Amino acid sequence: MSKNVLVIGTGTIGEPLIGLLADHKDSLGLDNVIFFKRTPLSDERGKVESLIRKGAKIVSTSDALSEFHQLGFNETSDVEQAYADSDVIIDCTPSGNDNWDNVYSSLDQNKRFMAQGSEHGFGSFFAWGINNEILKEESNKFLIASCNTHNIASIVKSFALDEERELVEGKFVCLRRANDVSQNDSFSPSPTITKHSNQEFGTHHARDVHELFAQEGKKLNLFSSAIKLPTQYMHTLWFSLTFKDVVQHEEIMENLDNSEFLMATEKMSSNKVFSFGRDHGYHGRLLSHGVVAEQSLHVKENTLTGYCFTPQDGNALLSSVAGTVQHYYKDDWKEKMEIFNRYIFKNI
Repeated sequence: MSKNVLVIGTGTIGEPLIGLLADHKDSLGLDNVIFFKRTPLSDERGKVESLIRKGAKIVSTSDALSEFHQLGFNETSDVEQAYADSDVIIDCTPSGNDNWDNVYSSLDQNKRFMAQGSEHGFGSFFAWGINNEILKEESNKFLIASCNTHNIASIVKSFALDEERELVEGKFVCLRRANDVSQNDSFSPSPTITKHSNQEFGTHHARDVHELFAQEGKKLNLFSSAIKLPTQYMHTLWFSLTFKDVVQHEEIMENLDNSEFLMATEKMSSNKVFSFGRDHGYHGRLLSHGVVAEQSLHVKENTLTGYCFTPQDGNALLSSVAGTVQHYYKDDWKEKMEIFNRYIFKNI
């Protein structure tokens, strides 16, 4: 049986994911990486050419094939065949739930379907390294946690759960970038507050992390707020964790050093961290879940406070890859994922 993966969308998440899978498909034991691009755009010809050079194959709807051929992509084939041939389908669009209703639900349900974190309700939350065991469940649908969900979950796991510290309360403020550097739309000219639409959790960020850990029986007291800032660099997370018992700063620094997916940095500005990712990351993206500003960490009795930069669009990439590889290789998928250790930094 061929091991084919179909990625839907070529945006800020889809494009680097396609490249990541295609660049490493031999090491991951994949046969074909296929991507679905709906709209033929001449100004995105270079992006499509680059993905094809990496070894990915392009598909589209039957009515758009001739236009792709006119752009020079004669190898473009019908997405309907890709739906049938692919055993893993990863939706990187803001329409994952609609696509499930209209397309995926009618396909072979032995396939694995994944969607990005904005599509709440699509399936069980998954974040690579946070709740790997969820992939063993008899489910064909998984929701890849959002970038801020990855970051908050890693903070909670590294400083509380992994150390068996009883967490009384976790508070978070997501200082969100306005848009991606590749986007012209939706830039915010001034700080814009996100309303607290959830009575229990504030914004969806705390709700999502709560639901992620609740899947394994952990009920956490979490609350989040969010504000969009006029920057294109990175999201930044302020966090405050209150424990039942007193903690020491030295212990926290040791926890950070032992964390598998949190990086530490002496940098105190997002442009410095973003610049490092641009120069040394994959497709300009850091793949760790969060980058803790170690000089911001403050401990007072039983409360830890600090800041952590969020590698948006980057930290979710390995979760999508892990969900793909585990579907095919139940026994040695973690070993195959070690190919990405080259992109994981402990300090930047």
